[in-house]
Amino acid sequence: GEAPPATTGDAPPGCPDRPANAFSLHLSMHLASLLGNLEGLPPSALRAINVSRVSHRPYGERFAMSTLVMMVKQDPCREAGGGLVECTSQPDQKLGKSVLSAQASVYGTPLGHPFIVTCGFGPGIWASDCQVHYQLSERLELRYQLNRDRIPPARMITVDRAIRAGVQQLLVFPQH
Repeated sequence: GEAPPATTGDAPPGCPDRPANAFSLHLSMHLASLLGNLEGLPPSALRAINVSRVSHRPYGERFAMSTLVMMVKQDPCREAGGGLVECTSQPDQKLGKSVLSAQASVYGTPLGHPFIVTCGFGPGIWASDCQVHYQLSERLELRYQLNRDRIPPARMITVDRAIRAGVQQLLVFPQH
């Protein structure tokens, strides 16, 4: 005889009828194709895209906000293109640390904070190593690394918009 069809409870976690619960989602660039809409990015333009649960405002976003405040007070700022303003102490950004930001009215995070990109502050050692950290929701944080030599400021918001949309498509929210 034939086995009866599997019921929803019999499906393994991760199947459409039984989404998996996860603490975090790490997408290497081999898996970033799951996000769609990132075609045309040169190799190594993005590194490590992570989505994780948070129980409080994430350290990365707090660091970005405090770094932005510090850089605005002490360094000159200029339009960088694509809706971003860059504050840096070096006329040639490739030599020093910088912060790029967009006012929330131009392009903000889902919680209404300014979009901020910090460059040259680590974990890499080059000024072109940039970090983006922000909360997607009250419980989820998005963070990723990008190389500004391969993704210039004029494209950073477009790339973030594509990453955010792709991550939102991967998330499954429980129905209550």
